[in-house]
Amino acid sequence: MVDLCVVLPAYNESAAIAASLQRLIAWLENPGTGRPDWSSWEILVVDDGSSDGTAAAALEAAAREERVRVIRRDPHEGKGAAVAAGLRAADAQWLLVTDVDLSYALEDLRGAVALLASGGGPSVVTGDRRHPSSRMSLDLSALSHVMRRQALSAAFNLLVRLFYGIAWRDTQCGLKAFRREAAAAIAARVRTKRFLADIEVFLCAAGLGISVGSIPVHLTYLSANSTVHALTQAPSVLADCLRIKWAQMRGYYRR
Repeated sequence: MVDLCVVLPAYNESAAIAASLQRLIAWLENPGTGRPDWSSWEILVVDDGSSDGTAAAALEAAAREERVRVIRRDPHEGKGAAVAAGLRAADAQWLLVTDVDLSYALEDLRGAVALLASGGGPSVVTGDRRHPSSRMSLDLSALSHVMRRQALSAAFNLLVRLFYGIAWRDTQCGLKAFRREAAAAIAARVRTKRFLADIEVFLCAAGLGISVGSIPVHLTYLSANSTVHALTQAPSVLADCLRIKWAQMRGYYRR
């Protein structure tokens, strides 16, 4: 078992994955000053049925660095399924999930692990893009996209809090960290394959008595591209919403 496993769910990320892995490996080897220190680590790339060169690039990196592992899933199912598969396959004291493009600052990753490792700290840590100390960096060309996305995100999170009774302001943040036992318990219960699986993470934590903490993040929008398309995915999102609610009503997320 290693100290830290970084889980990278990936779908058609051939343009970013090689550089991101190189940057992440360098940081894990020399994370800088402060705590916690990890003496052992691995990166687990979960390729979710990509149709481009994502898997090939990840496997090439794994051939050069034995601490990089690649799980290839086929067909493409969704980020939720990829994250759950990564949490189940990792063998680490701390598990950290983040986006392949490393849009969350590496110091945010350190902060999440530090909170997990602190005495009496939570068993799950989530980034909170709405935290007063959170920051955002973006190119002006992406400004209109980000403004639309922020408005949709605010409305979505309000509905989530009302519909499911979740207190957290930002369920969909792409940065989350787990202690080993919490990851195993949550991954065993997550059934949603697409991005609404994040809601199940919070419902599982609440139902199982798993403590959750949050940290501010520094998010950099690298482009206006997104794998989430509100209009075209609306029917499947609605279906997932109702399935999750039905499971909640039946007590599926409780002990």
